[in-house]
Amino acid sequence: MGRLRSAATMQDVELVDVTGRPRAPGRPRTWLPPSPPDEPPAPGPPRSARPRRRRWVAVLVVVGLVVAGVAVGRAAAPAPPAVVAPGMLAPLDGPPWARWRISVPRSADVLAATGALVVSGVRDRRFQVTGYDEGSGERLWTRDLGPVAGTRPLTGCPHTGADVGPVVLCVVEPPVLPGGGWSHGTVPFPAPDERWAQISALDAATGDVLGRWTVSGRLAAVDRIGDDLVVLRVGADGHARVGRYAGADGHRLWWYRGTTPLRLREGIVSGSELRVNESFVLLQGWSATVLDAADGDELTATPPRSFIVGSLSTDVYGTWSSGDGGVVHDRTGRPLFSSRALFPTITASDGAPPDVLVMDEGGTLVGRSLPDGAELWRHDTYRAVRVQSGGHLVLLGVDGYQVVAARTGLSEWESPERVLMWWAPLTDGATVLGAGRSPTGRPTMEARRLSDGELEWVLPIEDGVRSVEAIGGHLVLRSRDELIALT
Repeated sequence: MGRLRSAATMQDVELVDVTGRPRAPGRPRTWLPPSPPDEPPAPGPPRSARPRRRRWVAVLVVVGLVVAGVAVGRAAAPAPPAVVAPGMLAPLDGPPWARWRISVPRSADVLAATGALVVSGVRDRRFQVTGYDEGSGERLWTRDLGPVAGTRPLTGCPHTGADVGPVVLCVVEPPVLPGGGWSHGTVPFPAPDERWAQISALDAATGDVLGRWTVSGRLAAVDRIGDDLVVLRVGADGHARVGRYAGADGHRLWWYRGTTPLRLREGIVSGSELRVNESFVLLQGWSATVLDAADGDELTATPPRSFIVGSLSTDVYGTWSSGDGGVVHDRTGRPLFSSRALFPTITASDGAPPDVLVMDEGGTLVGRSLPDGAELWRHDTYRAVRVQSGGHLVLLGVDGYQVVAARTGLSEWESPERVLMWWAPLTDGATVLGAGRSPTGRPTMEARRLSDGELEWVLPIEDGVRSVEAIGGHLVLRSRDELIALT
């Protein structure tokens, strides 16, 4: 398949609907779609609750995806943005169209903000951030946030993969000047060296600097909760200092000092980790400590010098050690039940169903009820849970994917072909997008209904694409040097 055309051209595309009859009315989008080459047929009645078996395979006669900049003026006004869970797509109502493409280095990071996709990265030893209009790909603004000493590990714009809203927060670790002299600390303890970082709050629409502040000391991790930043530093005594700060002005909301030292090797923080969500802050080093994200209160602190793995979910969290097994705790830190299983790495979830917790025993998935921990089901599989949506679990293996009912653990359907899964399945809550192959062996994107696995459509993916991602609800393709936004 050839490469995409420029935004000034359009390529004819023929779509053959797999149902052989008009589609149901489309669901609302969160961004403005182009008009397809031909007017679609009038919407027919919604499909019955028990659809008949499909007899046709989706056929898409294309040389490349469509870039539809010239059709924007004929499209209707966009719907108000919907709230989309991290890692999930905004609702789709059919095969997506390539809306625009820009040159973006593979090393650059991309996040979604209100009305924009924001690209950030180090270029010529300076950290640069650029905002692009989510509808047209037009460059809205560029901001140079200063020099960086090489590729500093914490320099970036933290995000969870969800839309960050109207404010972009960026952290820059500048070069340490010979002779030190830095004295703008914002925390009540002496910095162990001259490391420091500058945080900038940028307007997503204009790139204007809304606020700027600094933190000093040996930084180990930075993460974002809402419009705030959680910062992990290491004090001169080797103990962790964790604080939550308002992203706009650096006002400290709470502060916590760890009771046991972190691992240090020649001044480098080793084996420490910071993970956050709206409810919890997890700090791991020699031990695992869980804090309340709202006020910084310590909920759990495991004994030091034991093998610890901590896990976070929306309403519960777990701690696990090789000697004591695992314990699942509620929102207040109260132990709910014990289990030797671990939390699986779920990359996208809408939280449904909220009273079922899925755990991984290694080769076996286990569903437990909340809050009592009663075992509901067991499912033996070599595949790992990656998506939880609408009461379904999407399990990913190297050769395909499978959908399992979250309440019963029963297998509902699986991808029919053995295909190397070079990107993880994505969903909008109704449709699953997965990697596929055409009869000639070319890579494709196939869409199947989440409820029963029926094929909806197939779309070829051009050569050179290396990842297919959901960023703030947007469907984004990345190659070595380009970003392609689909709609």
